[in-house]
Amino acid sequence: MTKDNQLGRLEKVDLREVWANEARDFTPWLAREENISRLSEAIGVELDVEDTEKSVGSFSADILCQEANSTRRVLIENQFNKTEYAHLGKLITNAAGLDAVTIIWISSKIRDEHRAALDWLNDNTTRNIKFLGIEIELYRIGNSPIAPDFKIVSQPDQWTETTRQESDLSTVRLEYWTVFCDLVEQRGEFKPAKPRDNWIRNSILSNFKLDMGNDSIRKTIHINVVITGSNSKEKIRKLEQDKFIIEQEVNEKLDWRSGTIYLKRYNSDIKDKDSWAEQHEWLYEKLQLFHKVFTKRIQNL
Repeated sequence: MTKDNQLGRLEKVDLREVWANEARDFTPWLAREENISRLSEAIGVELDVEDTEKSVGSFSADILCQEANSTRRVLIENQFNKTEYAHLGKLITNAAGLDAVTIIWISSKIRDEHRAALDWLNDNTTRNIKFLGIEIELYRIGNSPIAPDFKIVSQPDQWTETTRQESDLSTVRLEYWTVFCDLVEQRGEFKPAKPRDNWIRNSILSNFKLDMGNDSIRKTIHINVVITGSNSKEKIRKLEQDKFIIEQEVNEKLDWRSGTIYLKRYNSDIKDKDSWAEQHEWLYEKLQLFHKVFTKRIQNL
């Protein structure tokens, strides 16, 4: 072998040689489009950055993303040192506060016990919530530019196939709600809501919302009353005192068991586009009816 054909030696580089500070240097670097695309390629999900250092109460999340062509949120938490317990708590707290469905923990070294914790969370939480543990390393060959490497060390079972299927379903959901919102806008009675993957929220009063959603597994669509602010559960209980009259007015049996007021429609598969018009008419009719039946009652609470 001639000297010109000799292979270079791969050299590992300390993260702090490139980024002196995790929050001030690494987070802004990763949030740039060309760099978040490196992470997207590693996990097989295209990410769009929504915000950095996003406030969650008195805490903040490093990077908040959305899956491309979807409203599904992805939380990224960074840690230069070996993973530790405080960061695991931060990860779960921020995920809950931001309603993230994919949670990514990036570290220079994920301890075995934390890898086991992420595996346990993937095995024991709802299949819609996913945790990934990723180790980041830097390498160079001789005087070449330094290159990052994202290595997945913990992920849900069948991550690639499940992610592809959910991406396809998210596209269908977004189209489903976009068509419905177009219908609402055309009829002009309500301001169209912003779709949030498998549900949308219509704000009626400051403390009164009407949520509509779908469940592609159980093939149901639904509408439910959401009361926010202080004593919300007490207000639901007061409404329940008029349960008989309210159910007569909506001409439906409602579900009062979950601390909300819920109405489902079964045999409603959002994957069946031929039935969308019928499903959307049902949702719009119930949106009008719930607005009429509940608005004055909630104003008087």
